[in-house]
Order: sequence, then structure tokens, then C-alpha cells
Amino acid sequence: MQTDSSSGDKPELQRKRILIIEDNTDTQVIFKIYLRDHYDVDTSNSAEKGLEMLKAHNYSLLLLDINLQGKPAGTELLPRLRNEMKLKIPVLVVTAYSSSQDKGKFLSLGANDFIAKPVDKNTLIEKIKAMV
Repeated sequence: MQTDSSSGDKPELQRKRILIIEDNTDTQVIFKIYLRDHYDVDTSNSAEKGLEMLKAHNYSLLLLDINLQGKPAGTELLPRLRNEMKLKIPVLVVTAYSSSQDKGKFLSLGANDFIAKPVDKNTLIEKIKAMV
């Protein structure tokens, strides 16, 4: 028996879901615009809210602003995610710091990769594709 592919018999591929923890709402909007055609995107403007969201949902990747205002800061949150929560998903750090020393620091804290601001759309998408 043949099935008509337009009838909905084929299962749709589930889109990957990304959490962005970023305290700048303008940057959140820009990232959502960059990623909306490829991924389902949730945002949090604080580390604490982001932690709650990470516990409640299954994400394919975390995009983390390392310079979060408030507590915990991104540099405090990253080791907490890896050591206390045992979070296994890839973490892409977004930062204004881009020296090789900074990259080493972020990787040692538990990041899988980092991208420097200002963020190029194509570079961001390629880094995320490589990680998920």
C-alpha cells in the first residue's frame, strides 16, 4: 500500500531546542531572529530563571552570556552546571572577551566553545550546528 507523503504519514523531524541565558533583551531578540528558522529558542534574562528552565526542559544546547549581571554570574554558573547539576548538553559561551587566555578559561570552566561579541549570524549558526 502506498501512502501519500502529503497526508502527514511521515513523522516530522523534531526541531532542536536551545536555551539562551542573556541579560540584554536586545541581544536576546537578535539571537532569536538569527536562530528561529533552525531551532526552537527559549530565553532567560537571569541565571536563576535559566537554571529553573534547564531543570524543567530538555535542551540540545545552552547559549550562555558569560558576563551576566547578578548572581550567579556566568563564570559562576558554568561550573555549577557541570559539577553540581551534571549537565551534559553543549554550552556555547557568548562573550566580549576573545583572547586565547579567555578561551582557555571558559573551556576550563566547562564551556564546549565560545563566540565573541559582536556575533556574526553565520558563525553562530555554524558553531551551533557543529555542537548539536
